[in-house]
Amino acid sequence: MTNGGITDNRMMSVWKCCIPLKVKIFIWMITHDRIQCAVQLKKKKWSGQEVCFMCGKPETSDHILFQCPPAVFLWSFLRTCLGWSSSPINCESLFRDIIQKCRGENQGVTLFICAGALWSTWKARNDVVFNKKVLLMPESLIHKMIMLIKTWSPLLKPKMKPTAEEMILALSAGAASV
Repeated sequence: MTNGGITDNRMMSVWKCCIPLKVKIFIWMITHDRIQCAVQLKKKKWSGQEVCFMCGKPETSDHILFQCPPAVFLWSFLRTCLGWSSSPINCESLFRDIIQKCRGENQGVTLFICAGALWSTWKARNDVVFNKKVLLMPESLIHKMIMLIKTWSPLLKPKMKPTAEEMILALSAGAASV
């Protein structure tokens, strides 16, 4: 996408990624701080709590997706299984420290897996907050993410599939030991 004639390269990689369109739009919303978290809703005169249901800290999009304990657990798991040097702490660090450091097919597949992590975290949070489901154990969040990316894997380009299968196997092996 462009903004005043400036190309946003990270969003261009998202638009090219082999993930569902609603997830691409969701990632765009994350990068522009537009998801419906409590802090954003308070700006619109929402009467609900402004704090996270898990830890009581202000519920921002970065908090939900990167800093809340279940999200930290998921990103730490990904770091360990995929050999990243660090875990992202916000959207900016995800693109700068994780995705941009990958090259070629690895970049697209890493973005594919990160999209699965973001979407799984968001959906799990919404199930607890809006559907009053029991709080998930962090391990179940990992399994949900793996199942989701396996479901999306037919969307991948043929040349990306071997890299994705290798990463999914690493994640599945790591999940078995959690």
